[in-house]
Amino acid sequence: MREAAPVAGRQGDDDVVAVSAERVGVAELSDDAWLDELEDRPENRGPRSFIAETFTGPLRWVRRFIDFAETTPGKIIAMMTVLTLALFAAGWAMSQSMAQRQDSLNMLIESTEPMSNSAHLLYTSLSQADTVATTNFISPGTVGPHEVTLYRASLDQAVVAANDVLESTVDTDPNANRDDIRDLVSQVQRNLPLYAGLMERATTNQRLGNPVGVAYMSQASGIMRERMLDDASQLFELSRQQVGAEMARLASPQWFPLSGLVAALGFLLLAQWALWRMFRRRLNKGFLAATVMMILAIGWVGVSNIVAFQSGAVGFERASNPWEELTTARISAQETRTDEIFALLRRQSVDESATSFTGTYGVVQQAFDAAEPTADPALVASGRAALEQWARTHGALITTLNEGRFDNAIDLVTVTENGSSSSAQAYQRLDAALEELISQSRADMRDYISASLDATRAVSGAVLVLTVLSILSIWVGIRRRLGEYL
Repeated sequence: MREAAPVAGRQGDDDVVAVSAERVGVAELSDDAWLDELEDRPENRGPRSFIAETFTGPLRWVRRFIDFAETTPGKIIAMMTVLTLALFAAGWAMSQSMAQRQDSLNMLIESTEPMSNSAHLLYTSLSQADTVATTNFISPGTVGPHEVTLYRASLDQAVVAANDVLESTVDTDPNANRDDIRDLVSQVQRNLPLYAGLMERATTNQRLGNPVGVAYMSQASGIMRERMLDDASQLFELSRQQVGAEMARLASPQWFPLSGLVAALGFLLLAQWALWRMFRRRLNKGFLAATVMMILAIGWVGVSNIVAFQSGAVGFERASNPWEELTTARISAQETRTDEIFALLRRQSVDESATSFTGTYGVVQQAFDAAEPTADPALVASGRAALEQWARTHGALITTLNEGRFDNAIDLVTVTENGSSSSAQAYQRLDAALEELISQSRADMRDYISASLDATRAVSGAVLVLTVLSILSIWVGIRRRLGEYL
């Protein structure tokens, strides 16, 4: 019992020591806690560390890609990627260019050219209405039903043509003088009721035998010739220039997209040369097929451009020149016919009329010369004969007026029966021949536009299909070469 006490005492001392050591350890741990707090705080890194941590991963991938690109499979894949992009870019550019050209040709034949023809009809209808109206004043009394019908039909055609021009401007290029064309048409439409009202007043006085009717007719004709025909002439010139400029643009060769196809073919040949250097094999079926298809695409586009140039530039210009000259000749003949009527109504000197007729004679002869290579020979011969007859009767009219034989002059100007030699009969035959020749020339122009449009059909889709097939062919052709490294 006595020996156990010291043992118990020693155990108590050990427990005290252990507790003291534990307390010391806790104190030491609590004293080092600031180190953990420092680790939780963000590290103050410099720019170099930030750049290194940010770009280390991407740079590693770049190095790996460069290392792979230096291998033979890497070179092949890089070459194929560049070649694929070149082929697709060239084919897509040519396809889009050809599609845009086809859309523009459609707009030209459906909107722009009909607008120009409507402007031509407006011009000729107004001039014809004025010519018919002034002719009705030569003899007093009731105007014949044929003359009234022709006059009203001319005005109706002018109104319809003006509306057609306005409707066509909606579908044409907004940058192609659209506002100027609309302004000119609006001016004609504003003056047309004024002209018709004055002419109706003149006709009423003429039926009653009042001399003031000629004054009203002269005022109406002055509005027609000084305002309306001038506006119609500008309108016709603008629309004609628009058609010519658009046709010239669409007939020009597509050098830029075509050069892209040629460059793609050059890349394709270089790629085949590179494959020969790598594998010492001269031919690759896939690349040969792609080469043939690209040559076919270039040839197709080239032939389309040649046909479009021949039809749109050479042929269209050959047909448009007679159309323009014939239209000018017809307007000039109508104005000269009106001058004849005024010379008779006013009992005035015809020196100015003679000068006007001489100029008109030359213009009409020049128009027949321009139309002769492509027009109906019989129609041209009939027009020339009518012009010669008009020249003879016009000379007789001058002589009759200078001698003061106004009754005979009226017969020369108005009689239209067959077998008689009169200015009216010759003019009617000439006007009919010019109208028919103008119609034929316009049909020729539209044929050339249609030929250009036909040359562009299916080219856009065909080029794109051939390009895609070429891309597939080169990848099929390179598959075995790549398989050698797998």
